[in-house]
Amino acid sequence: MSVERFFRKELLEMPAYHLAEHDGVKLNQNEAPWDLPVPLKALGVEALLKTPWNRYPLGDTLLLKKKLAKHLGIWADNLVIANGSNVLIQALVMATSIDRNILTFDPTFSVYELEANLFNNTVVRVPLNEEDFSIPEDLTLRAIKKFKPSLIFIANPNAPTGNLFDISLLKKIIAIAPGLVVIDEAYYPFSGTTMIDSVREYENLVVLRTFSKAFALGGLRLGYVVCETDVARNLEKCLLPFCVSKIIASLAMVVLDHAEYINQYVKTICSERERVYEGLKHISSIKVYPSQANFILFQVENSEKVFKSLLKEKVIIRQVSNGRSLTNALRVSIGTPEENDAFLSSLTKVLA
Repeated sequence: MSVERFFRKELLEMPAYHLAEHDGVKLNQNEAPWDLPVPLKALGVEALLKTPWNRYPLGDTLLLKKKLAKHLGIWADNLVIANGSNVLIQALVMATSIDRNILTFDPTFSVYELEANLFNNTVVRVPLNEEDFSIPEDLTLRAIKKFKPSLIFIANPNAPTGNLFDISLLKKIIAIAPGLVVIDEAYYPFSGTTMIDSVREYENLVVLRTFSKAFALGGLRLGYVVCETDVARNLEKCLLPFCVSKIIASLAMVVLDHAEYINQYVKTICSERERVYEGLKHISSIKVYPSQANFILFQVENSEKVFKSLLKEKVIIRQVSNGRSLTNALRVSIGTPEENDAFLSSLTKVLA
């Protein structure tokens, strides 16, 4: 007897998230290549030891909100915090869109479509311009008027392409959108471009961010959105109570108090990104795209063969071909200088 009869059709049709484990130089998940330094971790442990573990994390979350709001230069009421930005993506879909239309671009972060489909929404994909992955203005504005999406997801910088979109065009999209527009700034620290200041101007603008990339807290799971206060209040209804633990709140506040470490890390990653980009440009059989994130997209003649050959060299990158807008596409995260050297050396070897 099959258990499938217990589950919704949308869930059964949804592929499970899976990423195979491999040993070697890990450059496939856009993580921080360096862990937080031991002295900073020690401060986090000390803060945690002073925190009562028997109480629910109500006050802890409020303290984290206030500290994060001060860090961002906004009001705490404009913040919603959860255990990961993916959780917030799901909450945004749940709050606004069941059996409706959700618009996003192609290619982009796959979780938007996965969560949209989970709640039986129709996903409207607008293909990005082939030459530079920019947003086609006329096509996008027509799609918004035609399909009237209840939710629009835009990653800026985009993943997996790494490019930034034109802010003036994003504002046009927000201005005519009938529902919420989510600007996903997961990679903002590596680009320096943000729309947080525009939240005051547009009540339907939601800026999404994560602590997983620049803040090197991928293992803790913490994300947040910045939005209009009533949007924040209603979005929080879709989150389970106390979804941010005392452990996460305590450690995140310590990291926010020592942002100079993060700033130095981001500076190093951006420098290494440009070095890897220049290295890839000198390999004639590769088409490489400039990036404003902590990864680089490139295309080769046979991406499956190159991917497997790199695995044999103990170098792990990401296949991102989607059968539509991206073919023979690979993405490499920026790692330590030593890891980046290993990648460039191994890639040159397997392409020889």
